[in-house]
Amino acid sequence: MNKKNILAGLALVAGLAMPSLAAASAGGEPPKHPAQGWPHEKIIGAHYDRAAAQRGFQIYKEVCHACHSLKLVSFRQLSGIGFSEPEIKAIAASFTVMGEPDPDTGEVAERPGKPFDYIPSPFANPEAAAASNNGAVPPDLSLMVKAREGGASYVDSLLSGYRDPTEEELKHVAGGKIPDGGYFNPYKAGHVIAMPPPLSDGIVTYTEGQPPATVEQMSYDVSTFLAWAAEPKLEERKRTGFFFVSFLLILCGLLFASYRRISKRVLGH
Repeated sequence: MNKKNILAGLALVAGLAMPSLAAASAGGEPPKHPAQGWPHEKIIGAHYDRAAAQRGFQIYKEVCHACHSLKLVSFRQLSGIGFSEPEIKAIAASFTVMGEPDPDTGEVAERPGKPFDYIPSPFANPEAAAASNNGAVPPDLSLMVKAREGGASYVDSLLSGYRDPTEEELKHVAGGKIPDGGYFNPYKAGHVIAMPPPLSDGIVTYTEGQPPATVEQMSYDVSTFLAWAAEPKLEERKRTGFFFVSFLLILCGLLFASYRRISKRVLGH
């Protein structure tokens, strides 16, 4: 992994959990997240954009995993976003995990990952994570989308929302200027965060036939992947819910029709 990707990984999505450097003023509330029309948020026909989720996993692996864990996701679960068994084996083998203790010495040796393994943390323990990140432990990303108001739209807006502020926008920043070490982002409370822009055009290379790896596209893709990681059974749950709601509506209709027929016979109306 090159230095550019490592530095970006130290920043990526960790800023979702960072407090802003300046508190929001009365007129400095974040704007509403732009509607992306996420297919997984539909009531009927909800589904994950699997091509986007696969690209999002690539971003996680090449950028985010430099400092963020995804401890609730195993490699074999990646079949849920369309990876084949050979692809999953290859992905797992590209990670290093800790093996079983040696029965004679008790020593634990590293080994290539296998499909049944969970995606390993980039750090051996929280203390090592804190030591590498100025005393802060980077948050696990497994449930990040569910933990933030706005869900995938929040993540997408924040990651793609970096820009230079206008003079009017600076009036809503504490002190009227961006402090040293801070960056303007209208989707952060207070409009200032400590996280530098984690994505830049071309920071990852998509395979041939995929859309260009622009900041906007990568923000969408990694947000889709993290949405899936937070709720991989969402499609099944919504399909089951729709079936039972439909069944109950039909049952209610039949019961009401039966009630009308019986009441007409018994009560004469």
